[in-house]
Amino acid sequence: IARIHFIVVPALGTFSTLSIRNLHWAALATPATASPRRAVPPTPRPSFHFHMAVPHAVHLFHSTFVGRAVKSLFIFSILMVILRVLLRKHTPLPQLSPLYEINTRTWKSVRDKEGVIHVGGFKKITLADLQEIRDNGFSSVWFMGIWEIGPKVRDISRRYGPDFMGSPYAIYDYTLSSELGHEQDFQDLIQRARGVGLKVFIDFIPNHMGLDSLWLNANPEFFIHRVLNESESTLPDEELEQLYPGYFVHRTPSYPVGERRVPKTILVAYGRDPYFYPWIDTAQLDYANPGLRRKLTEVLSYWSRVIDGVRCDMAMLVLREQVKIHRHPEMSWENFNQLMPHEFWTEAIQTVKKINPNFIFMAETYWSMEGYLQQLGFDFTYNKSVYESINHTVHSGHAEALMNFLRLLGNDFMQKSVHFLENHDEERAMNSLGEERQKPAAVILSTLPGVALLHQGQLEGKRERLPVQRAVPLHDEKENTTLKAFYHHVLRATSKPVFQQGRLAVLYSNNSALVSYARVLNEEKALIVVNVSNKPQMGSIFLTPGLRLHSSMTYRLQDLFFGAKSTTLQESGKVQEVYDYKGSLLINRGLYVELEPYDTHIFMVQPQGVQHWKQKALSRVEAWMDLWPFNYLPKRLLEQAFTRFASEHEATDPSS
Repeated sequence: IARIHFIVVPALGTFSTLSIRNLHWAALATPATASPRRAVPPTPRPSFHFHMAVPHAVHLFHSTFVGRAVKSLFIFSILMVILRVLLRKHTPLPQLSPLYEINTRTWKSVRDKEGVIHVGGFKKITLADLQEIRDNGFSSVWFMGIWEIGPKVRDISRRYGPDFMGSPYAIYDYTLSSELGHEQDFQDLIQRARGVGLKVFIDFIPNHMGLDSLWLNANPEFFIHRVLNESESTLPDEELEQLYPGYFVHRTPSYPVGERRVPKTILVAYGRDPYFYPWIDTAQLDYANPGLRRKLTEVLSYWSRVIDGVRCDMAMLVLREQVKIHRHPEMSWENFNQLMPHEFWTEAIQTVKKINPNFIFMAETYWSMEGYLQQLGFDFTYNKSVYESINHTVHSGHAEALMNFLRLLGNDFMQKSVHFLENHDEERAMNSLGEERQKPAAVILSTLPGVALLHQGQLEGKRERLPVQRAVPLHDEKENTTLKAFYHHVLRATSKPVFQQGRLAVLYSNNSALVSYARVLNEEKALIVVNVSNKPQMGSIFLTPGLRLHSSMTYRLQDLFFGAKSTTLQESGKVQEVYDYKGSLLINRGLYVELEPYDTHIFMVQPQGVQHWKQKALSRVEAWMDLWPFNYLPKRLLEQAFTRFASEHEATDPSS
């Protein structure tokens, strides 16, 4: 679309002005002067936005064969674009919400009386365990920390804790951890999980390997490194590491020299997030090396035949811009573009999807890179901003910021986002929110579009935040049965298709302490109202235009959350499980609610009685209009054109 040079318009009716974006130049013709000879445009001149006056009826190449061919090609192109957008719109996202994170090394691991740790392993995750996870409403499991860890990484971790067993994100190789079991044990675990209907996720760690990785000896060129000069080669290791902070000395037996490989001492960079201190148990991978990109694509391709998806650790660190600026600041953009002409993720995801089209890519990402990574092909991306917004909302008791944020993000972006209240990198929800505040936060988490990620121990109210290097908790915490029953009820109640696939409609209310939005899937409608304050609240929720209601119908609101309310509240008569309202009342006055502190309604909105044929037809037309491509076609095309335009200029002029 960004390359259109001519617009052929046989008749514009009463329109006299056409606004065009991203055109390099355009031809202006009138009935008196229009001809193939006169239609030659002026000297091409870039233009981002301009207006072109067009007469009442323009006939460009009207009576010529070339003109008819151009018109036919133009119409055919428009139809193909519409078909493409329709196909993209109707491709359903994979269903993996809610997702349960299992810290694999800690599952049923114990410390004996002598302090020796006995790791449970793959076999200890039994069919009964997986069935319980499935019965709690989960669709997927993420087995965190399954890769082999080298001896040096383990030794480094013991400096910080005598029971530390090395970080599962500083790996020796993409082989399964020997302390967890053999490959067949993991294959059996996958079959048990799939047998109860759970998808299986594992970690992919693209930014770095362990500092004693097998790859450092086999392919040292895969890492950011420095080659020592003659004077430096005689210096002791400690002096070299002081001379080059952020690097460690490594003696490799196979450094490439021409077509040979020879022993050599090099300095290898520690892996790091550029805005934090280095991770001193890791070695930084170099994505400017084409061989590394091929190697990692092979790893992904292999596992795409085994499991259902990968959670890509710190996925934004290996984007071209980050690699150039933080790993190769001394290299010119011209040279860098030759070494890494395209984003790794685009190439890897396209390759893997050819092998397994249903394979799911999920990115851990920050720095507002979520949208860009979704454009590169990620099915889902972390959304820590929602985590922070939910925490702020339930602590402050004010919902406006969260409501406005949800309106800003929109349904399409949220559908591809991963939301959480805790994970192995974040503070425990019991510590950051407490039990009472956690309940409204959990309802919001479970009813938003996208993937709800819950962490091992979160349902049971665990408080000890376990470092990833530790396999057995220091404290034996009792299970919070009340909180677990609450989570069980919420997860089961929100397992309906409308919460998985329905579009988000953020509503308005006259009380700033109430979070209110709807989820709509065809004729199925759900209404969520949450009191995020520690005081009783009342107010009206304005359901239209978010929910399409008919004034002549009666609607039944069934509260799926009724069973999770306290027995005292249920018996008080203040709340009911079912309410009936006239459509005209809901449209004109909204829904009046009274909620106790941190209380919730999750209503299923169902029309009652026989719907008039006109109302049925109108509902069908309205639902069909939601899918009509012209509602979102211009936005989709402009986004693609801008992305392509920006990418092409970045390759030649990064400062743009």
